[in-house]
Amino acid sequence: MNERKIKEWRAKASDYKVYSLVLFAVSTFLYLGTIIPHALTAEKKPLVLLAIGVLLGSAIYFARKATVYAQKAEEENSL
Repeated sequence: MNERKIKEWRAKASDYKVYSLVLFAVSTFLYLGTIIPHALTAEKKPLVLLAIGVLLGSAIYFARKATVYAQKAEEENSL
């Protein structure tokens, strides 16, 4: 039971880390699109910046969750 729980937590930590990296990458590409001149109209820029903020917030959330699950796995492994 204990080993299975550790494997599940490590798998979750790995998944959440991948989610956060993908979200960081998508938000980076969207931000680059706001920097490029004439890529967006002035009306769409605030909406895109809001979407970037949401993506970055989600990426930070998933990165923290990955850290929590990795710490749980390490604590359980050391017992």
